[in-house]
Amino acid sequence: MLDAFEQLVTTGGERAATFDAVAAAAGVSKGGLLYHFPSRESLVDGLVDRLGALVEADVVEMTSASGGVVDYFIRTSSPSSIPADDPFDRCITAVTGLASSGRWPRAVAALTQMQQRWYDVVLEAVGDPAVARLVCLVADGLYFTPGPFDQEAVDPEEGRAPIGDVVELLRGLSR
Repeated sequence: MLDAFEQLVTTGGERAATFDAVAAAAGVSKGGLLYHFPSRESLVDGLVDRLGALVEADVVEMTSASGGVVDYFIRTSSPSSIPADDPFDRCITAVTGLASSGRWPRAVAALTQMQQRWYDVVLEAVGDPAVARLVCLVADGLYFTPGPFDQEAVDPEEGRAPIGDVVELLRGLSR
């Protein structure tokens, strides 16, 4: 049911995610949906809780990544590195959609907490608040930039440095 709500919010926006539509997409009766999620708030809360759990799982991967926190965070922020229909990406997109409506302060708070959690992990890894902020801003920029940015060689037509060079520059700032 929560998957159906998330998918509807992601593809059609909050208004498309009516109780009838969520129940139909989940293959349950409206009464069955209301039994588990008696209000719109409970659906939003479920999605926000899911995001929190996904962020914590990401932090575990980030802190245990063989290339280190900065490498992991930058490389996994590029849209070309995110698999199609990735559950984490879909959840971020759905919560962002809810937050942008202005009706769900808990969604806004969840996104703020997500960014703070990542910042805290990066700060611990690099040891400098300015560098940590820069790493987070670069990751956000990659996430919201359409198109690939993970090439390993400079594309003379694009004039872009390879992602590895960006990671090394950011690592160098933290030394």
